[in-house]
Amino acid sequence: MLGHATADIISRHILDSLKSDGIDLGKLLQLGRDNPNVNKAVETMIDKELRSEREKKTGRAAANGLVSIGSCPLHVIHNTFKHGFTRNERQVEDILYEFWFFFSRSSAPREDYLSVAESIGDSVDRFIKRFVITRWIKVGPVIERVIDQWSILKEYFLVYLPKIDKNIINNDRWQRIKNYLDQQQTFVRFQFVLYVYRHIFSKTLTWLQQDEPLVHMLFEECSNLFRNVLISFIKDDLIMNKTVKQLFSITLDSQANQKPDSKLETDETTRNELKEMSTNDKATFFKDARLIYLTIAVSIHQ
Repeated sequence: MLGHATADIISRHILDSLKSDGIDLGKLLQLGRDNPNVNKAVETMIDKELRSEREKKTGRAAANGLVSIGSCPLHVIHNTFKHGFTRNERQVEDILYEFWFFFSRSSAPREDYLSVAESIGDSVDRFIKRFVITRWIKVGPVIERVIDQWSILKEYFLVYLPKIDKNIINNDRWQRIKNYLDQQQTFVRFQFVLYVYRHIFSKTLTWLQQDEPLVHMLFEECSNLFRNVLISFIKDDLIMNKTVKQLFSITLDSQANQKPDSKLETDETTRNELKEMSTNDKATFFKDARLIYLTIAVSIHQ
């Protein structure tokens, strides 16, 4: 059991395993790891062993050891997505939690919800999933279900519950959910989160979860991710045919370098919903969208 093992014990287990499988330690290129300090120490110890093996073979001190890329890139990219959508006061995770929790305490609300869906000629193929804040990589499928069931949610919370329970208006959680459902911005925000997830992050996050060596392609994949984020809100002439180094030199928070609201990347559904919103609400949406793209881009750059 390695749950409470020290870095020395963990590194020794890894090295012994490699040796028992007949793997030449001198050919080790890179060690993938999470960010806890014990794993940093493990990487340092294995790097030391690697250099020692290479020195034995060549008779001189090894100039290079492990290729260090820091902590797990999957976690880094996952966190950039999370940071983008947690800078706003209307937190996506709070809304998703309210929906899930309301149905989690008893089976009766679920049964009523299914009945409401049937009464309006709709159906529920899959119930709303719980969203876990540490797993932003899973937010896309959760939001998909909420969007698919939006009309049912509105019918259940805004029409059905007040009709059968006059005291529901005194329930704090119901009040919060009602406020979310009453605001068109909530639905538009969900659509935008889903767009960013599908069109920018989903491919990269899926690619990083493969069970095969990826370090030789990591720079290109991360470069493409950064470029795709910039394309979403930075003017095209500043991006086209530019190297990654040149992209890093762009002043991202400069209004002069950013696209106008009409050119910010989003999906057609969101654009159509925006047509029904007030001028102030539209301005708020584009301000939020711009901040989300900027926060994500800065997080990747760092």
